[in-house]
Amino acid sequence: MSIVTLITGLIKKVLKHLLKDNKKVWSLKKQAIFFSILSDLLSAGFSLRQSLISIQNIMPEFYSVSHKVKKNLLMGTKISDALKENISKSTYYQLLIAEQHGEMEKSIKQLGSLLERRVEQQNKLKSLMVYPMILFFMLIIIMLGIKFWLKPTINNFGEDSVKTSSIINWTAVGKYSLILVALIIVLYVLKILRWWSKQETITRHHWYSQLLIIGKIYRQYSYYYLSFNLSLLLKSGLDLKQICSFLNEFDKQSLLYQLGQQLRELLNAGSMPDELVKKYPFIPPELKLFLNKGETLENISNELAVYSEVSYRKLLKLIDKLIELVQPILFIVIAIIIVGTYLTILLPIYKTLGGLY
Repeated sequence: MSIVTLITGLIKKVLKHLLKDNKKVWSLKKQAIFFSILSDLLSAGFSLRQSLISIQNIMPEFYSVSHKVKKNLLMGTKISDALKENISKSTYYQLLIAEQHGEMEKSIKQLGSLLERRVEQQNKLKSLMVYPMILFFMLIIIMLGIKFWLKPTINNFGEDSVKTSSIINWTAVGKYSLILVALIIVLYVLKILRWWSKQETITRHHWYSQLLIIGKIYRQYSYYYLSFNLSLLLKSGLDLKQICSFLNEFDKQSLLYQLGQQLRELLNAGSMPDELVKKYPFIPPELKLFLNKGETLENISNELAVYSEVSYRKLLKLIDKLIELVQPILFIVIAIIIVGTYLTILLPIYKTLGGLY
């Protein structure tokens, strides 16, 4: 297989994966609006069916989906399945768990709050990036002017003033060396992507949680997501083995399914769930404390619900801190580019002046 064929095949796979079933999925903002309105209507005492009718009237953009969901509910379809095409996977599974084992209103409220806050943070990030991006765009224009107008003029002046006797064209050597290094890096990245595409979901999540800065935020999100869903399952009266059986009905590529499989293997081998907590950093470390207390399932469920609320607040704070760091980092990058730009102008001039004397 040639390199070109390999690269083309990998690009097609990546594009297929990225574009697959994404046309119907709502944007983050649209999901936030839908679940926030639905939560408000349910809290006001409306039934799920009445809430969907109200959404059709007050939000015309949701008319077709609300009508479809209402129709599916009358046919006995679950709301999670009716919305599956329009929402993210994590949202779908959270709805599915809440629907199967209670706390639907609470779950929808949590989803609405989380998605709304993510939209706010996204908008804040965009506003912080506007000024640095304008500066960056202006720098690109300046650098292009230097490359195509000023630098050739300086080089011509230098060639007229100083004759070099070097046989080797070091500029060409450096250029081709950079191209070779870039090609090697690209091939290595493609190899990693090919390996990555073959890994299980749980392996990928393990890797996400170990990233330098993003990993901490991902772990905190996982603490919230897993503890909240586990609290719902325990509150419904399911023990760990029954939870494994329930998760066995999920998509085999989902994180919850693969965690359920590993938990089942541990329980069948007579091991404690602690082993799973130690193995994966995205599982809440406090989980082993809750499970080893020997309390009733209801008490453990209540404690996990409180823990999920605390994890949720910590998650929001971590994201806010990261957003606040974005602008200073961008300004530092811009400052480095400015210094580099000055050097590209001044060094040839100094070299030319040195040759004249």
